[in-house]
Amino acid sequence: MQKALAPYIVTLWNGREPEDAPEEVQQILQQRPRHQQSNILVFVLDSQGKYVHSFDAMTDIHPAPMHELKKRMPTYFVEELKKANKQTGASAATPRNIVHLPTVDKPGVRIYVTLGANRMNHFQVPVVEAVAWNDAEKDALKYRGEKQTIEAEVLRRWLAQMYPPAVMDGHGGMDKVTGTLPYTPAAESSTHRYAVLKGKVTFHLDNATRISYQGPFDLVLKYSKTSDELEACWGTLTTSIPRHNPQGKVAEMVPMTVVLEPIGKE
Repeated sequence: MQKALAPYIVTLWNGREPEDAPEEVQQILQQRPRHQQSNILVFVLDSQGKYVHSFDAMTDIHPAPMHELKKRMPTYFVEELKKANKQTGASAATPRNIVHLPTVDKPGVRIYVTLGANRMNHFQVPVVEAVAWNDAEKDALKYRGEKQTIEAEVLRRWLAQMYPPAVMDGHGGMDKVTGTLPYTPAAESSTHRYAVLKGKVTFHLDNATRISYQGPFDLVLKYSKTSDELEACWGTLTTSIPRHNPQGKVAEMVPMTVVLEPIGKE
């Protein structure tokens, strides 16, 4: 499949409703055949951005047992790309294993989200997001020489990225994050001071089954000895995501690990 995708630039749009999509995405959506009603579709455009082909990203068999879908999907996906290749003139190329991590042009954090084993084994591709610090976050995380507490909501923009991709049932997003995080000054070196932010965060999603999950969030904060401004931070979160069956019962708990690293000044 990787070889079949090599001639293409791959991007995506994700949203609740087609009406929420940017205008250029809506124009593409309107060109799909009427029978394509899946919520995970692939569109192939030529080098001029013209619609060429579209297909269901999962399978052309509806409904399909999970074991059949897993067996059929790679072959089916390549077959559909070959149909598009005939119209675009694209040919398979040798893939290059170059990964460019997302970044921002200001100091911030890069967030890695990894889901553990689950029954379908298709959630294990890491998700990486980048978030620049805003003024409210920098102010909340300034160096303090004494213990204090910070509400998790202050770091909502970071915490909202700690999200279980593809585990949601139906539409939904991050409703709220709650928790009180103790801030404690820690060690010093000859050039820097450190502090620790450590506590439990609870996440509430606004999807159909109102998924919630919680886990320990640990953050190490780094400061210059000559400034109280945050210079860099590293952190982790571990939790388990409840995944529901069609009847709304919890079918399994999927482990999720999150790692944060600094972007920019360190």
